[in-house]
Amino acid sequence: MNYSKEQQSILNDETNFKQVIAAAGSGKTSTMIALLEQIIQKKEENQSEILVITFSRKAVAEIKERLEKKVKSQQIRIQTFHAYCLYILQKYNPDFQGIEVKIIEPTEKEKIFKEYFKRERFKIGGIPYEFLLSSTGNFLQKYFPHLATQINEYYALYKKENGKLDFDDLVEIYLDGLRVQKMWALEARKEVKRVIVDEFQDTDLEQLEWLRLLNPEKLCVVGDDWQAIYGFRGASTEPFLKFKDFFSPCSIHFLTTNYRSLPAIIKTSALPISKNKKNIQKKVHAFRKGNANVFRICLSEEQTLESLCFSIQNQIITNPDIIVLCRSNLRIQFLTKLGIPETHIMTIHASKGLEFGSVYVDLHSGWNLKLNESKETIEEERRILYVALSRAKDNLYIFGNRKSKKDQIEDHFFGYFRFAVREIKLIYEATRI
Repeated sequence: MNYSKEQQSILNDETNFKQVIAAAGSGKTSTMIALLEQIIQKKEENQSEILVITFSRKAVAEIKERLEKKVKSQQIRIQTFHAYCLYILQKYNPDFQGIEVKIIEPTEKEKIFKEYFKRERFKIGGIPYEFLLSSTGNFLQKYFPHLATQINEYYALYKKENGKLDFDDLVEIYLDGLRVQKMWALEARKEVKRVIVDEFQDTDLEQLEWLRLLNPEKLCVVGDDWQAIYGFRGASTEPFLKFKDFFSPCSIHFLTTNYRSLPAIIKTSALPISKNKKNIQKKVHAFRKGNANVFRICLSEEQTLESLCFSIQNQIITNPDIIVLCRSNLRIQFLTKLGIPETHIMTIHASKGLEFGSVYVDLHSGWNLKLNESKETIEEERRILYVALSRAKDNLYIFGNRKSKKDQIEDHFFGYFRFAVREIKLIYEATRI
């Protein structure tokens, strides 16, 4: 495989600590695979002492599959943060050796919280549970602080009575062992000499501390602060933005060639990010040539949301590579009732890492935040918008309200494209087929 100059620079760098700042669609996974392949071919390191950490099971499966195609037999450990910590606890921590650790999956945790909210429905009123479960804007803590304390205490008691742990507990237990230098934790630390962290922008402060105390001889982190969208899980951009302060001396590399999107889409995607103060500046270049269709659809009494959904349905018949991206699951439920097929709509968070020929980005409603939120919250919402826009390869459609409400975040965001993107009127059949 031929690698770009930027990729080759990463492969040639022998610095112990490396940070790779990878733009959307820039081939970061290919670069990681190439780095692992090179390490294996050199045969200078014990493969069992190499750890690749990522944040989702899907990413783990993809990296394993792609590496297997390059190197048939390899022993590199590739796991999520939580799966690796569970492995360590069961192997080294005497409290967990020889026993089955019961893990609370996110769906079970959500069910526990929803049942609690249901019991307290008279205190909450008609606020949808999705708002209460999301940490965006710290909704529960902000408007129901006493309830937030109660439910966290209830959840802690539930875990204790049922002998269960959640994913965050796994990292916390290993981290505590490293903090106080327990023998089992120090012994476990010897397993790893080189660590590669994928999607490092999604790291939280505890995971950062864990990495620092793990103290690997070599560390390479890969990610994009422009795509840091998991603040609701406790993730922070600080580890990525200040990596060189935590791990020094380090080298910093950029992957700035976007192999996914046409130039106009790349330019449009950068508009919300340009408003943020806390980010790493980079100029993204398009590998592909050609003209993209980038349009702004203003919905009003004449151009209604219902007519837009009908138009999208008709387009899907001849062009199935279309996706509608929304801010919330509640919004998805609403739009599917208007006719958008379930297979062609998802939340922006669910779309991360994916790409589509044509993307419709919903700025009409469903963001459920006001402009008086904290600067950190507004900046994360802009990053969420960037992720949505940057999923598109050839066609990008942004739809919102023609008449905006000054305090609605989605209307404010829609205004970013007023003069930068052409407007388009809906073209659809007057009668349904």
